[in-house]
Parts: sequence; structure tokens; C-alpha cells
Amino acid sequence: MGTGLGLAMAITGATMLVLACVGLPFLIASWTGRQLLAAGIAAQAVIESMADTGVTINGQPLVSFVLGVRTQDGQVHRVTHRQSLPRLPMGMVVPGAVVPVKVDPQRRDRVRIDWASWRPAPYGA
Repeated sequence: MGTGLGLAMAITGATMLVLACVGLPFLIASWTGRQLLAAGIAAQAVIESMADTGVTINGQPLVSFVLGVRTQDGQVHRVTHRQSLPRLPMGMVVPGAVVPVKVDPQRRDRVRIDWASWRPAPYGA
């Protein structure tokens, strides 16, 4: 009986360790993303390119974006950024589209696309 209990505890411990290793980076990224949206500096970015990473989070694809970010002082810098793409704007978010972003004031390479503030360009614009 003791051996069976020990084996069950070892399997449970190993399973918890694997889940923590897989899930923890997503939880940290989610938390830091929310912090950046709340405290980051508003800017605009042009999507230069985008690629599917093959990962889906809550039914949304995780996309690798290359963004040309223009900060409020007019400086432009290129950032590679991975973020989930909501279903609603999925067909309208293409290279050349302009999206609102929040930029970390301490590290300009850390950005977050602000999907809640995003509005598609009017037809013909």
C-alpha cells in the first residue's frame, strides 16, 4: 500500500511540475501584458509582417508580429512581438495595417497591441 501511494504522489508531483513549467510562462506573459496596457505609453505601429506560430490560446492564434512602432516623439523603431489575435479583427489585421500599441517606457522593445482601442481604417482610406 505504501509503494502505491508513493508512486501516485510521484506521478501527481511530476504532472504538477510539467503543468507549472508549461502554464507559468503564459500566466507571466498575461500579467505583464495587462500591466503594460495599463501603464505603457500610447503609440501607433504599422504591421510590417505577421506569421502564425502554430499555438492557440483560448481559441485565438498566437501570432508573431514585426511592427514599426512610432512613439509620440516621432521616433520609429522595429519590434518583433508575439501576441494573440482576437477573432473579430482577424481578417482585417494584415501587413500595412496601423494598430495602437502601448510601449514600456523603460524598454522600447516591449510592446503590447491594444486590441480594445483598435478601430479598422474606414473603407477606401
